[in-house]
Amino acid sequence: MAQTTKRALAASFKELLAQKPFNKITISDITQHCGVNRMTFYYHFHDIYDLAQWAFEEEASGLLNGTLSASDWKEGFLSVVQELQRNRQLIINVCRSVRREELERRMCELVERLLKPMLDKELGDAAIDGEDWNFVVHFYTYALVGLLLEWIEDGMKTEPEVLTRRLNTVCSGGIRQAIAAFDGAKG
Repeated sequence: MAQTTKRALAASFKELLAQKPFNKITISDITQHCGVNRMTFYYHFHDIYDLAQWAFEEEASGLLNGTLSASDWKEGFLSVVQELQRNRQLIINVCRSVRREELERRMCELVERLLKPMLDKELGDAAIDGEDWNFVVHFYTYALVGLLLEWIEDGMKTEPEVLTRRLNTVCSGGIRQAIAAFDGAKG
């Protein structure tokens, strides 16, 4: 029941985002649109940012299914970028309404949560220091977030397939090379 209510609140929020900027949406707007009271909202979420992060995380997790590895990340990344493009107006409304620093911070949290399991699979039995491993995770997190934010701010003009191909060209084998280099530096 709780998940159903959370999904209903998220759906209302996303419908409202397609109509107006993030900073113009209130909790009252969401609860009225959804047909629940404010206390129901606060039972599930701390604030609108918490709802937004949960909604986008659910959507991204559903697209990725937690089954990606470094060798097949392209399909998952392409799915996410295509979904962003399908929800273009909603995404642009969020980006235009939220401070860049806040947006970047929230996106980094989300991307890192999605990337970490994939990168952990790729790590395998390699013996890498925790600080070095965190560096690799942070590097790819910030690279992806920066790339996505620039793409969104540019109006999502580059086709998702082209963006994914370019990213793959730049990153192909890079994760494995970084792991091998850090692992070899210990020996």
